[in-house]
Amino acid sequence: MSESSSVDVEADRMRDGEKGSPDPSAHAWSKVEALRQRSQRLTARLQQKQREMERECIAAIQCSGTVPRDVKIVTPPPPQRRLQETVPGPNHAHSAPSNNRQSFPNAVPGSMAVAMSLPYHLTLPSYPVAMPTQQPLPFVQFMSNQSQQPMSKKKSKRTLRNEVEALQELVKLLSHLSPEANAYAGQLIRQSEVLSHLEWSQDRVQQTPLRQQPQRIVGGSEMVRRQLHQPGENRQRHESEVSSTSSNSNPGQQQTKQGRRERNRKKSEGSGNNKMQSLKTELEAMRSYINRIVQHHVGTDHQLPHELIFKGHFSDLEAHAQRLAAAGYGRIVEEEIRVNRKNNRQAFITMSTDREALERDGIVLLPVARRYAFEGDKVRAFVLNAGAQCTSKPAEPTSGEITGGRSSLSIADDDDLSGEDDSQDSEADGDNVVVISSDNSPRAFVIAITKQTELRQIVGTISFTNPTKLCDDQLFYKFRPYDMRVPMVYVPKEACAAHIGNTQQGEVSGLLYLAHILETDCNGHCIAELIQPVGRVGNLEDELKAILFHNGLRDIKPFEQRFDEMYSQSLPEISRDDLLHRKDLRKMCIFTIDPITARDLDDAISIEKLGDNKYEVGVHISDVSHYLLEDNELDNIVKERSTSIYLANEVIHMLPQSLCMRCSLLPGEDKFAFSVFWKMNGQGEMLQEKPEFCRTVINSCSQFAYEHAQKIIDNPKERFNENDFPTILNGFNADEIKERVLWLHEISSCLRKSRFDNGALTINNAKLRFVLDPISGEPLSFEVEKQREANRLIEEFMLLANQSVARFIYDSFPEIAVLRNHPPPLTKSLKALREKLQTLGFELDYSSSKALQESMVRLCNEAPNPVAMNACLSQLLMKPMARATYFCSEGKTEPSDLWHYALSIPIYTHFTSPIRRYPDIMVHRLLAAALEYCTPPGRTPDELHALTKLANERKYNAKMAGDDSSNLYFKRYVRNKQGVYMHAVVIEIFQHMMNVVTLESGHVISINYKMQTVLVDTHSAPNYIMIAERNMKQAPRKLQLLSLVPICLIVWENKLTGFLSMGDQPIQLPKQHSGSGSPRKSKAKQQQQPAQLNNQRQRQQQLLQQQQRIFAMRQNSL
Repeated sequence: MSESSSVDVEADRMRDGEKGSPDPSAHAWSKVEALRQRSQRLTARLQQKQREMERECIAAIQCSGTVPRDVKIVTPPPPQRRLQETVPGPNHAHSAPSNNRQSFPNAVPGSMAVAMSLPYHLTLPSYPVAMPTQQPLPFVQFMSNQSQQPMSKKKSKRTLRNEVEALQELVKLLSHLSPEANAYAGQLIRQSEVLSHLEWSQDRVQQTPLRQQPQRIVGGSEMVRRQLHQPGENRQRHESEVSSTSSNSNPGQQQTKQGRRERNRKKSEGSGNNKMQSLKTELEAMRSYINRIVQHHVGTDHQLPHELIFKGHFSDLEAHAQRLAAAGYGRIVEEEIRVNRKNNRQAFITMSTDREALERDGIVLLPVARRYAFEGDKVRAFVLNAGAQCTSKPAEPTSGEITGGRSSLSIADDDDLSGEDDSQDSEADGDNVVVISSDNSPRAFVIAITKQTELRQIVGTISFTNPTKLCDDQLFYKFRPYDMRVPMVYVPKEACAAHIGNTQQGEVSGLLYLAHILETDCNGHCIAELIQPVGRVGNLEDELKAILFHNGLRDIKPFEQRFDEMYSQSLPEISRDDLLHRKDLRKMCIFTIDPITARDLDDAISIEKLGDNKYEVGVHISDVSHYLLEDNELDNIVKERSTSIYLANEVIHMLPQSLCMRCSLLPGEDKFAFSVFWKMNGQGEMLQEKPEFCRTVINSCSQFAYEHAQKIIDNPKERFNENDFPTILNGFNADEIKERVLWLHEISSCLRKSRFDNGALTINNAKLRFVLDPISGEPLSFEVEKQREANRLIEEFMLLANQSVARFIYDSFPEIAVLRNHPPPLTKSLKALREKLQTLGFELDYSSSKALQESMVRLCNEAPNPVAMNACLSQLLMKPMARATYFCSEGKTEPSDLWHYALSIPIYTHFTSPIRRYPDIMVHRLLAAALEYCTPPGRTPDELHALTKLANERKYNAKMAGDDSSNLYFKRYVRNKQGVYMHAVVIEIFQHMMNVVTLESGHVISINYKMQTVLVDTHSAPNYIMIAERNMKQAPRKLQLLSLVPICLIVWENKLTGFLSMGDQPIQLPKQHSGSGSPRKSKAKQQQQPAQLNNQRQRQQQLLQQQQRIFAMRQNSL
């Protein structure tokens, strides 16, 4: 083919463009005729080139004198002058082209063997040509041997490029005859290793206006036509689509997991030959995602209008969203985006702030489709209307598989259960997208990020080894964030030099760092810089520090010495001036009941019998506001801390330690307090309209623990003495304390019953307490804190005090009262839970908090295992529940604004824990002003709004830090024990994993089917799965929601991992890795051993045996 081929083609197109026809059909026919003529001219040029090649080959053979043994003369069939206008069927064989020059031993240096499969059969004239018998090519192969024939003149790159472009133009022009041919050509080119690197794009063909395209010629295989109408199926995924697995993807049509592991290995090698994603591939992924979700919305049986197929660029998203909205497919919203904590491919956009509404949030199933927005970013997005998608159905039998069946808990040589890119492309999470994202959630895509969150600092692990090349060939180290909502982060190697310094080779792995995300490039890579080191993975102190950093508590630092010295002196005696505005209650029998390890004693309690069935109950709270004056230097520091942080091994106090001790209601010491008194009878009924509030001076007579009070409640007739309890002061004895505890218990029981009769709801999750080694700090054992009658006794009176104070300060200061609200749960989530339980024959009523509480009690009583049912329901009901929040009462006039759902009371606040919560201090100041002890607080409503918002954030972060520290210590406990057996109840089943909650500790554990030693049949997931032993000694077992199953917990690659057990079946635990080397490196060494082939044969035999057991497992399920 000459260099002028592409020019001739372009000239032909210009001439055809200048011709006009008033009749559209005539114009279309003329276009077809012009294409046919140009095809004939190109065929003639190809024939001329082939004759030249024939002469060259014959001359080469004549020069050598003999025909090589591996070369034969190939004579194709006679030529046909017209193109075959048929689309190749699915069984049509195409030779796989290759760009590996080593596979052509006789290739001319600098030349390239080009093999192109056209969507139409192109037959050429007969000519003899030398071809290798072992490696035939479909059309043309250039062959030369420098030692046996003269060197022909090499073609320039420009010449070759022009020839390839001319062939491309031919394919594109031919594809205009049929959209099916166009799609098929694109599929073949993408599958070719050579052609996929060329500048081929279907978009330029598709962008031709419909009225200018010739009418599609009818013909071709009907099966192929059906496949071509489904562009997302039966094709290999691009690398840019690795992170684009959506709920519409069929696992049977995706790449095999082995292919994913191979791709991850190639990425981790950082080879420069790996072609990185480009802006173009990201755009293609975005187009494919948008068109797919819109097509799924309207139904696969309906064809999308041409103008609603997205073919533009990122800058065209707004216009396309407007077109979709105008067509009635959805609407455009601006809201904050939420990213799934366990799968950063999923993000959600709130569609309604009404928690009782049934409208589901929009879901984005592709990182590029959310424009790589972070958690908390405000985005402008298009959300499809709900209700038009297909409803979820039980899994078809063909969608599952038999998996598991490992001989031991060890990673096989060719398995990679947690690749280097777990945080970004987690295989387990990716597979679960199909299940986690309900089809009832409307699909969405982000048009633009309108406001970025300031939370761009993250903590994670980094190893200064094996840098990775990105698209600009710059080397980066991988930074794995703690926050799973953030994808894998990359730090430039050059920027890490200062942090590496002279560190030894063995000390550059497993480091904890704080990093700041600078940008997200066009390929979705988060680029960051290191800020400061945090420590090393495995060191308890460093990991606890990392937990604080991860949960936004980095700025919590120890107080300066001068603040501790302010209250370090001994307590001054109570003066006459102190008693001017305080009641002196030092002679009253007041005592504290707290956890046995408590040091911050905020609250004390008292009760006196006034007559027959008439009592005065008092709650006494430490008066911290007496010492912490509003808006002084210390107060401004404390308000930023907002709360104490309770970790598994220590408490980070909100107040300076000396002030905590000054305010703590320790026995035998005079303390300032705020007191609330009620007059009530033994049934908890109020004998006066309003409680009494006052400032007081108290002196606690004893520091009881819950265990001491519980001993009295359990043994009401037993005679106790002073040796059974802590020291009792102020002239009181054990009998007097016992009598008061029993009075309080009787009244609190009545208050509790009345509260639940009025609709209160309680959901208790397990809270662990660890026994630590005094030297190493490692956990030796743990226990679950139990909620017994003594705990509930104190709880009832604290709730009563908080409710009474809330009403009093709101009536006094309706615009600046600091209150606490708990919204109702998400009705749509409760509805989904009810439907799950209904399939098992259980009925859940969520019409009110009272109905929900009664349903929980009834279900637990009816269940075969009430403990398992309670654990399951507690976990499942926590998800739809909202978080209670502080707020300023300005503008809150509706009852729903003040209502507390869980307590089922009209108004509530926090008053009883001022040593550990700053909102309680603000409430104390309001209470003092309402009692006219002082002037009203000086902070404006706007300032109070900001302070309550900060308090909500701090409280949540502190809770998450406490939970993370507890999980850390539990993981250390399991690791030290090298495995722990527990009982668990199934709470969720997915296609590739399930979640269970352990009964002994309350931890939610993910069970990955693939890693199990038992066989797992997932054909009926998510309804249920079947598990069986490898040797089938026991009958297969069915696991569904609420099923009780024994599990083994181990720490695998620093993650708490669960494994199913068949009861008495022993599980061989894997060996723990030691030293600085990672398990991945050890596994890489194992892969090099000769035993790999034998292991592969064994695995193939095991797979065959597993398939043979399918029938037996299914029969048992019936």
